[in-house]
Amino acid sequence: MKILVLYTRLTGYWMACMRFDHQETGNEFLVIRQTPSKDAPFKIKSESGIRIINGDGCTLKGLEKISEEFQPDVLYLSGWTDSRYIKLALKYKKLGLPTIMGMDNQWIGTLRQRLGILFSKQRVLKYFTHIWVPGKPQYYFARKLGFLPQNILTGMYCADETIFNKIEQKKHQYQLLFVGRLVRHKGLKVFFKVLEQLIKANELDIDIHIIGSGPLEKLIPIHKNIKHTSFLDPSKIPALLKNGGTFLLPSLYEAWGVVVHEAVLAGMPVVSTHQTGAASELVIHGFNGYLYNAFNEKELKKYIKQISVQTPQEYFKMSENSKVMATKITLAEWSANLNSLIN
Repeated sequence: MKILVLYTRLTGYWMACMRFDHQETGNEFLVIRQTPSKDAPFKIKSESGIRIINGDGCTLKGLEKISEEFQPDVLYLSGWTDSRYIKLALKYKKLGLPTIMGMDNQWIGTLRQRLGILFSKQRVLKYFTHIWVPGKPQYYFARKLGFLPQNILTGMYCADETIFNKIEQKKHQYQLLFVGRLVRHKGLKVFFKVLEQLIKANELDIDIHIIGSGPLEKLIPIHKNIKHTSFLDPSKIPALLKNGGTFLLPSLYEAWGVVVHEAVLAGMPVVSTHQTGAASELVIHGFNGYLYNAFNEKELKKYIKQISVQTPQEYFKMSENSKVMATKITLAEWSANLNSLIN
């Protein structure tokens, strides 16, 4: 089977999914994407079974020529903002091919989303036979857009389990680890405010490691227990998760968050918010971590204190449970969903 993938910014975890599928089934992928910026942290290149083309500046006719030479059996489109991609999807839908729209937007009931539902028949269903979503928050939106259950695929985002499931927590570290851009929607202002409160009360009894860069760097509280690493090559992240303590993602809104899947694959307990998409699938409150409302400072403070007095037995039980939760999303499932369209 040949799959034409129309992407904006191609990610390492999506490459891992295609790589697994190619190795298991022999499927071939042609990926047309936007050219990565010069300061992109890592480079993604073509490899066996996966050909990558930069499509910037290419006309619709140019894309049609490239795709006709490839002769795809399935088309996958990430998002719906590129008019060339949309027109290409319509062409292949009319030819009777499965056309899949990838969507990670959660349903939150905004005016824009409600208008999208009203015009879904003309703007979405006209072009796509299927929709692929990461999990439950997006499934609900997909149903509202008019897709039937049998035309909704789940498990769209899967971390590279070939790397992260080899990591274990063999040592109990009293540490909270954050990895990501230091921007407002990650909930860091709330987190930093809680840290300041704990510092003032002389109650910060756990190490904090913040990895990432961004406009909120200057707001990181200064304390002997707080460490900041401004930038790290993504290839070095797995090693940091080993004996990394408890993972924290305090986002005010996170469409999904593959980093949560990476953390549970590594056996890390997770503290995250109800507003984080991946947490709805991969974290059960009290089982392998804690969930709270992103705007509730008291709850976040409560769980930080709880983790700081957690016994090794409690920690390793949660670690074991995270490994269990990680199996809810797999590369094999990703591949099976894709191949079900032809089988």
